[in-house]
Formats: sequence, structure tokens, C-alpha cells
Amino acid sequence: MGMPMLKRFMSMQSERRHRQIRARARAGCVSSSLAKRKKEVCQHDDVSPSDKRLRCSGVNLPEDIWHHIHSLLPLRDAARIACVSRTFLRSWRYYPNLIFNRHILGSNSDGRGRDFIRTIDHVLKKHSGVNVKKLTLDMYNFPEVTNACRQRLDGWLQITMRPGIEEINLLSLANEAYMFPCWLLSDDRIKDSIRCLNLSSFAFRPTVKLSPFKCLAMLRLNYVCITGYELGCLVSNTLTLERLELNGCGDLDCLKIPSQLQRLSCLMVSGCFRLDVIDIKTPNLRVIRLDVEKVKKLSLGVSLELNELCIPGPDFASYARLKLLSNAPNVESLYLKLIDEVPPADMLPSKFLHLRDFCLSLPGRAVSPAYDYFSVVPLLDSCPSLETFCLNASHDCVGHETTNSEDPSHPRQIPGQHHGKLRSMTILGFCSATSLVELTCYIVEMAALTLECLTLNVHVRIMELANSCPCTRVC
Repeated sequence: MGMPMLKRFMSMQSERRHRQIRARARAGCVSSSLAKRKKEVCQHDDVSPSDKRLRCSGVNLPEDIWHHIHSLLPLRDAARIACVSRTFLRSWRYYPNLIFNRHILGSNSDGRGRDFIRTIDHVLKKHSGVNVKKLTLDMYNFPEVTNACRQRLDGWLQITMRPGIEEINLLSLANEAYMFPCWLLSDDRIKDSIRCLNLSSFAFRPTVKLSPFKCLAMLRLNYVCITGYELGCLVSNTLTLERLELNGCGDLDCLKIPSQLQRLSCLMVSGCFRLDVIDIKTPNLRVIRLDVEKVKKLSLGVSLELNELCIPGPDFASYARLKLLSNAPNVESLYLKLIDEVPPADMLPSKFLHLRDFCLSLPGRAVSPAYDYFSVVPLLDSCPSLETFCLNASHDCVGHETTNSEDPSHPRQIPGQHHGKLRSMTILGFCSATSLVELTCYIVEMAALTLECLTLNVHVRIMELANSCPCTRVC
């Protein structure tokens, strides 16, 4: 129920009540009616536990129904209606969704951080801290008052992090990471209810031994100071984890996912520049996205039923990366960045029978003038179910051997797999290099019956590759 509908509803009920009072006045019952109304107000202030029913504008509903209606309103609207309604003022102290961002500032505010802090202090002063399900504190739009917020943050968290809380989102732009008070998570009642923990620009270093989390399903750490050992201690106590996202964690040196995490289905890692070891042993991952640059050891210790694999990091050897795919025979969406030519067909680890979306990136700085794009053919022939193929060949074509129309040489043709399902092919950074033209002609011939869309983009931008890559879809 939105705010306009609720106002209209209360207005109709108020008009109905006034008509009843005027009718009783004409009948000479005004005094008795006022006495009865006064009694009802007194009963409203002292509701007995055995009969939790409240009256608002003449409507008699159970207390939990009014609380539920109130919880559906945005924070600003919920606070406004609590100022004009005794019933909603009572439920305001138990309002479940505390979302503090720039949208909570009213039109009279100057939009600065001091108003943001004042608003939070005022709201939490009136709120009991009980029944909070979701807490979001977004300070991205107020970088100038981050330090002032941090001075109050401990107190805010002590008020709101109570038993029953399910989601915590703390987003900051601090240059110096704020130390998250891990001791608040030592309460077993909190660990039994929390399902989502999202931290940004914080330090997360447990100083107390945490017992297992029973419901935590999503952990997102964005520019969080945490070591590999500390993260390992945390995930080993979170057997219910389903999604793990790590971005820009500069202290993270290793990532080990134990086999006990049977529910983990999505792993996303990017921007962790010190990360050099990734060891994955959990068997039920469906999506893996690893955008890391200096990983020396990447291990998939078990056979995975992957649907999506994205490994664009440039420091993995091409063959090692392809060999890694032998542990993911059922992958359906794949994004690879190769720094050298694809190995011959007899050296490929296996066929990828279920692969439908394939995005292959050949970074310009690694492509020599003699690079043979036709070497991609064996890899394509190992994907009989391919539906979409995107090749990023963006580079400076200067120095590459180009086709000559005056000397029409026959392009290379080898017996290959007819791609009976390929519908769309895109080449970003297309140029006149002979091997690239040969590759294009080969794919068009092999998918002549099914190909519906062919895009040859001469000028490519980074965002074009990101938008065309199938692995950029939101999980």
C-alpha cells in the first residue's frame, strides 16, 4: 500500500466518522458518543496482551496487521505518518527496514552530511531497536562526513543489531577503513538470524572466536581489509553460504573454499591485487567469475557442474586455463582471455558439449604481428552446442599481414565441426589481418544454415566488450 492510497483510505474513514457524529448529534446523543470515544482512546493506550486490536480512523484491525501495513512504507513516509497517527506512532518503534541514504533527506535539507547524521540520530532516538530486519547505511554520497559518521557508528550498530536482524549493508567511502565491531556478531541470537552481510570500505578483522552462522547466505566484501586467514576462519564457520563476492580486498593473499560449503553456488572475485592462490574444493558451484591478475595457483579440486565461468586474468597460461576446464565439462557460459595461441586440437583437454555462450578476448598488447587467429578453430570445433560467439581482437593492425585483392589466395579450409546451433557471431576490433579474415570465413561457412547475426566492429571500446560478454549478466 503506497502513501497516496493510505492517505485516501484514512480520509474516507475520517469523513465516515464525522458523518456518524453529526447523525448522533441530531439524535441528541452527542455527549454519550464523546464519552464512548474517550473510553476507546484510553483502551487504545492500554492494550491488553490478550486483545491486541487497535482502532485507527474507525477501522478495527489486529495490531500485527497495522504493523505490517506500516512496514510496507518507505522510511520517510513511515516517519511522517507516525507523526499524525497514534496507531502508527506505536508501530514506529518497531519499524523493520531502516534504510539510510540520500533519499531520506527532505526538501528542506541542504543535502549535506550533517543533515544526514542528524536525521539518523533523530530516527534512532525514537526507535527502540527491536524488530529491525534490514539495516542499510549508505554514506557514499557524503564522503566529507565519513569520519563524523564513524564516531557514531558503534552506537548506531548497538541500537540496531539486535536478535532477529537479517540483512546488514554498511557502505562507506572512507580513506581509512573503519573497524567493524565484530564483537556484536558474538551474540548467538544475531548469528542465528542474519542472512546477508554487505560491507564496503571497512576493516573486518574478527578479534573473538565466532561460532557458526546458521543462516548467512550472502557475503559481499567491497574494499574491505581482511586477510586470507581471517576470511578462511569466517567461511569455514558459514556452512549456509550461497554467494561470496570479493572486490578490491587489498590484504587478501589467498582464497580457500573448503568442501564443507555445499550450498555455495556463486563465487565472484575481482580487483584483489595481492591474491596469488585460489583453491576451490566445494562441488556445487554454478557461477565462477575471477577477474584477478597475479594468481599463480588456481585449483579446481573437484568436478564442477558449472553454468558460467569467467577467467579474464592475463597471467594464466592459455593451456593451463583450458586444462582447468576439464573439471567443468558442463559449463554453459565461458569468458576467457588468452595471451598466446590456442593449442592444437589433440592437446585440448576435452570437448565442451554444453557450452552455449563463448566470449574470447585476445589482449592487444600480447598479440604479435604474426598472431594466427585461425588457431581458434580447434577450440570452436570442440563446442558443438555453441549459440553465441564473441571475439575481442582489438589491437593495432599495423604490421599484420593483410589480404591483397590483387593476389586472391585461397583461405585455409580444414574439415571441422558444422555448427548447427550458432546464431550470433561478433568480432570486436575487426581488421584486414589475413588469419582473422580466414577465421571469419570459416565460421560463416560452418554455420551457414543457422547464423542470424554477424557483427564486424572495426572500432571497439572497452564497454562494448563488457556489454557483449555473456558473463556480464547479473546472477
